[in-house]
Amino acid sequence: MSSNLSRFTLVALFCFAIPVIAVAPPGTCPAPPAILSSTQPNIFSEQQEQWLGDAMADMLERDYRPIQDPAENAYLAGIAKRLLASLPPTSIQFHVVLVDSSEVNGFSLAGGHVYLTRKLVANARSEDEIASVIAHEMGHILSHQFAIETTADLKRLLNITSVTDKADVYAKFQRLVDAQLKDKHPGPGGDTDEKQDQADVVSVYATAAAGYRPQAYSEFWNRMFFVDGKIGGRLSDFFGTTKPEEKRLRAILKLVNALPVGCGATTSSASADFLHWQSLVIANQPAAIDANVKPISEAALTPPLRMDLDRLRFSRDGKYLLAQDESSIFVLSRDPYKLLFRFDAEKALPAEFSPDSQHIVFHTPGLHTEEWSVPEQKMLASHEPIARHECIQTKLAPDGRTLFCISIRDEENGVFLDLTALDPATGEMFYQKKDFFQPTFGFLVQLAINRGALVPVDLMPSSLSADGNTLLIGPADAKLAFDLRTRATIPIGKELRSGIPGPYAFIGDDKIVGVVPSKDFKDSGVFSFPDGKRLQSLPFGLDDLESVSGGNFVLSKSLKDYAIGLADASVGKFVAASKTPSMDVWNQWMINENADGSVLLRKVGDDATPHQAAALPLSPLGPNLRLAVSPDGRLLALSARTRSGVWDLSTGKLLVLAHQFNSAVFAADNSLYAELPKVDKKDRGITRVSFAPVTSTPLPYKEDDNTRLISGMLQEWKPSGKSGVELIVHSVTDNSVLWRRTFDSGEPAHAPNVNPGMLLLSFPFKTSFAKARLKADAALAEHAANIKNKDSGRVIQALDAATGNVLHELVLEVPAAYTGVEGINIVGDQLYLTSDDNRTMVYDMATGSQLRQFFGYLAAANPASGRVCIVNRRDEALVYDAQGQQLVDFRMGSPLRFARFQSEGSSANSVPGSRLTLLTADQKIRTMEVPGQ
Repeated sequence: MSSNLSRFTLVALFCFAIPVIAVAPPGTCPAPPAILSSTQPNIFSEQQEQWLGDAMADMLERDYRPIQDPAENAYLAGIAKRLLASLPPTSIQFHVVLVDSSEVNGFSLAGGHVYLTRKLVANARSEDEIASVIAHEMGHILSHQFAIETTADLKRLLNITSVTDKADVYAKFQRLVDAQLKDKHPGPGGDTDEKQDQADVVSVYATAAAGYRPQAYSEFWNRMFFVDGKIGGRLSDFFGTTKPEEKRLRAILKLVNALPVGCGATTSSASADFLHWQSLVIANQPAAIDANVKPISEAALTPPLRMDLDRLRFSRDGKYLLAQDESSIFVLSRDPYKLLFRFDAEKALPAEFSPDSQHIVFHTPGLHTEEWSVPEQKMLASHEPIARHECIQTKLAPDGRTLFCISIRDEENGVFLDLTALDPATGEMFYQKKDFFQPTFGFLVQLAINRGALVPVDLMPSSLSADGNTLLIGPADAKLAFDLRTRATIPIGKELRSGIPGPYAFIGDDKIVGVVPSKDFKDSGVFSFPDGKRLQSLPFGLDDLESVSGGNFVLSKSLKDYAIGLADASVGKFVAASKTPSMDVWNQWMINENADGSVLLRKVGDDATPHQAAALPLSPLGPNLRLAVSPDGRLLALSARTRSGVWDLSTGKLLVLAHQFNSAVFAADNSLYAELPKVDKKDRGITRVSFAPVTSTPLPYKEDDNTRLISGMLQEWKPSGKSGVELIVHSVTDNSVLWRRTFDSGEPAHAPNVNPGMLLLSFPFKTSFAKARLKADAALAEHAANIKNKDSGRVIQALDAATGNVLHELVLEVPAAYTGVEGINIVGDQLYLTSDDNRTMVYDMATGSQLRQFFGYLAAANPASGRVCIVNRRDEALVYDAQGQQLVDFRMGSPLRFARFQSEGSSANSVPGSRLTLLTADQKIRTMEVPGQ
């Protein structure tokens, strides 16, 4: 368990309300150790330490998802209350938070913030083990480790020796974050052996005194960190071969053995209450969370924007279908063709029907697995196994009994991939193939790219047989075949193993389509399984292959101009294709996604029979959306990957549904100009949409690779001279040239402002443009001279989008945690800059000096009043005035997707920006009243 602030970042709060539980009889356990009474310098009172922890939590918790089910949280609160009764009195208010994370960890922040991951709870065997982790984190806090460390850093880096109220604590903590980023000699942080040992002492004594079994802590540590009971000794210590986790286990065992006889319980408590609570945590079903807001008006997008389906699949008997997007799985029956039910599946990898077609199983990259009954329409089981090493790719068997994990191992003689098989229910590893595959340099590069992708793909080929009982996995001659019923490997023929270096896919249960890259792909074909005899040659030159649920077909996403295609393997030709990325076939029945998001059912090659369509219910909006708002704030254009729509925000009603757009802007008359990608034979171009009545008109001028529609500006970037570039800005309405500007050193970093009408340019000091400007402008040069780290210096220019005139120019020192140019916005006479560590810095435009900081990113601004909307946690919108005073904190109960201040106040006497419109992932539009004058 750890308390290192730089590694762990979460928070959510709840109150203690648990029945009193009997503890050990008085006198059987010694008093808590004096280690809680530190003599190290600490400028924080317990109240100030609470504020310090609040600031840490506000900065860090945006990246995590607290589990907000009151019943799950209340159980943790009871454990904390029981532990506190055995510890010295304190005014620190402890809040134990359950967090949705795939890490096995417990961690803490100053001021009583304690966090446990769902993965940790799922793998505990008793309440005693949970209590030991909470007590360890309490040890970090009660020994004031965060406050002491912060005291030392404030003195060392900023020469600060005191703090006062909450605002002062926040401001000095924010200054300290900047100083620590620049610190060339940082301290050891919160994970030193001494600090962990202190917390371990508190854990063992507190759990024993509270009536828990103290041995549970060492058992949990041994199991979760795969120590295997090894504790080292003098000889291994001398030669430096004792691992840190082994030394830690040895120290914990020594503490436990030093307790007097009779101190603590002798048996662990795995009560029915604990097991029920743990099952709720593992199931991870979302609780209904009420927003803390009372909107002036509220409407829902009607009909909602359908998120793109990533997967369509028939059951193995053809009676059912599943449709999967980024947060939901929908289950339908084929005859009659209708929706049966939906369940949440956020971050789920591709789901599968079980071999008997009665269940659906899926898992997540964090190795959370679920099994759902189709006839009963409910979840049957969920599990949280742990892999010893990080999995870079996983595969769950359709029966849910086997989870395959491909992990990477870096050795002196090279980098290798290992393949292991786990039982999801027990977490036990029952198969391992070390050195399964030695990746090439290209594979490692693709792996690095894949880890940062919005939609990661499997790099290692694999395929399931149609009956779901056989898995073939691995590239080239590293292929392995498994009988998933017996969990045993299946010998495969040499030609199948080594003769197919490219992608492959099952056809039925006993045939494989395989691609052999060559000049004309003449060696690709159909092979028998498992002996690998060539049955047929197919000139397939495809980069990927995917099996269908049934039939002599395969799927591929290698087609030009199409998201996916269906090929008849008997003739080696494509017979159907779709612009949407999901499709499946079973016994001549085909399903694919329609343009409006419904699911079409039809017979392959039968155009005479009418298609059947099934509409799917609401699914939450994902974060990767493109949008535009009309100048009067009434119309919202919203686009997902394959479709878009325009809604009237006052009513929520859909005005028009269309193909996706790459970018869009509303003109002054509320007509929409949308940049559409190439569709079928229509080239990429701009279309004008009017709404009274609704008409769509493609514009005659075309875009090329150098042209981009960004924040209402049609920008054309053309090479100029040896290394320069010319920016030509066109009117999107008629393509007339508005202005030109040439940059001698290439295209500068640029981004649109949060409010349209301004283009922001950023020039590092080392660029020739910045050097010339600093030489020409004495005031800029004077401000630049005050920036010590020249690598962080920027010349920022704000251009009028209509004329190209320079509206603002200043010198700025960007924080060490800031990269790129995104996140810079100008509001009135202030510049807002959002860094990569969830902080927004506010600068004076006249001097470039920093005025203040917020936690979160700038989502909306009102130039007339200077009010800004900052989004921090997933569902939290905070509004500040131009002086940085917080006016309101809205908790919407659903992740925020869009924010905009209305152009005018709610009345003639109100301040501009007194109304804020918010769109949340549940596809609801709420208009909020912002208090303050």
